[in-house]
Amino acid sequence: MQRGYYLHPHRFPMNAEGAFYTLGMQFKDGTWCGECMSCGTPEKEAPTLLASFSDECSDTYFIRQPETDQEVVIACNALNVCCVNALRYAGHDPKILALLDPSVCDHPTFFSRFSLFRFFIRLRYWGLGT
Repeated sequence: MQRGYYLHPHRFPMNAEGAFYTLGMQFKDGTWCGECMSCGTPEKEAPTLLASFSDECSDTYFIRQPETDQEVVIACNALNVCCVNALRYAGHDPKILALLDPSVCDHPTFFSRFSLFRFFIRLRYWGLGT
C-alpha cells in the first residue's frame, strides 16, 4: 500500500493510519510510551480525534484521522497547542501546512502563517518593519 505521507520512525503505534500522528518511544522490552506529557490540552482541542485518558490509557494518539475541513482545523489546533511537539503532521497538503507551526511538520514550508508572523516580528524587533 502506498502512503501519501512520511512514516516517522518514532510514530506511536496506536495512532490511526494517516498523516496526523503522535510520537512515542520504544523501550528495550518492546513496549511503547507516548512522548506527550499528558497535560490534556491537545485532547481538549480535538476530543473526537484523540484518545481519551483513562486508568488504562495515559498516552495521546489519534484514534481516527480528520475527515472534514472543520476536523482538519481542529486537528491542527491540537498540534499547535501541544507544548512538546509530540503531535505531528506528515503530509504535504499546502492548505494544512499553512495552518501549522513548521516545527510540527515533517515537510514544513517557509510560507506558513507562523513562519511569516515570526519573520515580521523579527523585522519589527530589528527596526526594519514599521
